Amino acid sequence: MNHRHHRTLVVLSLSVPVACVVATPPGDDPSAGSGESGISITDGITGNTEGSLSASGASAASASDTGGPVFDVGVETADGSAGDTMPTNGSCRSSEAFGAAGGFPAYTDPAYASFLDRQVLAMTSYAYLGDEAELRIFDISGAPPPPNLEYAAPMYIHPSWNGSTFGGGIFGLTIDSYGNIYVAASTVYGVNSKPDSIFKIDKDTAEVSTFATLPNAGPAFGNLNYDCDSETLRVVNHEDCRIYQLDMAGGVVSTYHHGTGDVTLGQSADPGEPDGVFCPLGDRMWAVQAHYGRVYYSVWWEDGGRPDDAHSNEIWSVEVDGEGIPDGATKQLEATIPGLQGSTMSNPVSDLSFASTGWMLVSERTMYADNATSAHQSTTYELQQMNGTWDNIGTTYVVGDPVISNSAAGGVDHDFAENGYVWMTGDALDFGSPNIVYGVQGTPYGGGTVDISTIIDHDGEITQQDKTAMGDCEIPIPGDAMPPPPPPQG
Repeated sequence: MNHRHHRTLVVLSLSVPVACVVATPPGDDPSAGSGESGISITDGITGNTEGSLSASGASAASASDTGGPVFDVGVETADGSAGDTMPTNGSCRSSEAFGAAGGFPAYTDPAYASFLDRQVLAMTSYAYLGDEAELRIFDISGAPPPPNLEYAAPMYIHPSWNGSTFGGGIFGLTIDSYGNIYVAASTVYGVNSKPDSIFKIDKDTAEVSTFATLPNAGPAFGNLNYDCDSETLRVVNHEDCRIYQLDMAGGVVSTYHHGTGDVTLGQSADPGEPDGVFCPLGDRMWAVQAHYGRVYYSVWWEDGGRPDDAHSNEIWSVEVDGEGIPDGATKQLEATIPGLQGSTMSNPVSDLSFASTGWMLVSERTMYADNATSAHQSTTYELQQMNGTWDNIGTTYVVGDPVISNSAAGGVDHDFAENGYVWMTGDALDFGSPNIVYGVQGTPYGGGTVDISTIIDHDGEITQQDKTAMGDCEIPIPGDAMPPPPPPQG
């Protein structure tokens, strides 16, 4: 099954080389610096209409007789019946149902034209200097290139996708059924000047607008997820320890607090919030993902700078109703995250993904304080549905150069292809043998190391380090993909 790349010219809207000095923990090689491409800024405003959808990356359902979108998202046939391409819930196509959503962006920018019939991957990162890009789309279709060698994947960047637009850093990333991308302000890399902002990247224009502002005066957000079943967006707030559920106009539908189980309809009214202070570890969440009538999320108990002998980092879930509103009384522990290679300490899980084969894939992010990050102490775990529980079967997907192991950077997704690939963001994917590659690694289903994987440098610059700059990644789901199976029954 073709799953990744064809070799064509890398496509950028605008690129200006600049130097970069990373003000984070010491680099992997004292002799290596850091550099990447800068992108200029253009402000934009998006709408909230469905419009047409691209059939990118797979054979999608054809348009209905009413002239609706290619995937028939939320469109009935002329006689009012559903038709065989009509989703049964919300905006879900069958491939999206009760799991991750994700239609294909269909930007009208001529520089994106060669991406319209391809499987693509979206990735966030941090611009440590100037107005460099913080969001990129890669073409990951076509025949596999040679493994363990940097692949110069075709890359698209819109001029507005830069540090100034996003306030200084984004991590969390999700895609709705129509192909709109959403990203959340983050302080994982340091201070953010727009900590209350959730951004939307329009599926047609590629322009950035502010989708929602939430109570947050400094800590910003964890990850976010579009739930096609309830047609709402959820985002983890690192200031008040709540998952905010938003309608598609950016309004607050509900909030959920893990520690107390408290649920509000509409905005919460927590005394003193926002106060600009991170909420406590143990109540703080990061990853979030809808799956078969429940919302799964990670709980951040400890990290490299604050080990907790009494608690491990965890995955929980809570039941939601047909409107996507949680019932705090139904929360349950799904899995604990072990220490890496015999250590008693783990790092927080920043992203999780459900696969059509029954996996839950979770990726750690190396942290040592609330807004201070490092590298090489995190991995991707695979959990399988067994005996009514999620069993952690270990580090089947090993990220990074074997000389510098445990290099997961906190993003994970998969391509839904038969015999496809799991994609993970990471540091030091190649560390001088022969290139310096920091970006995203694609490893075949079943697991393995970088030796059998495709590696893509996130900015195409392969002589300098970009340590700790990697973020999350998401792959739109083809219309003919199999959906994830139900979770295990206890």
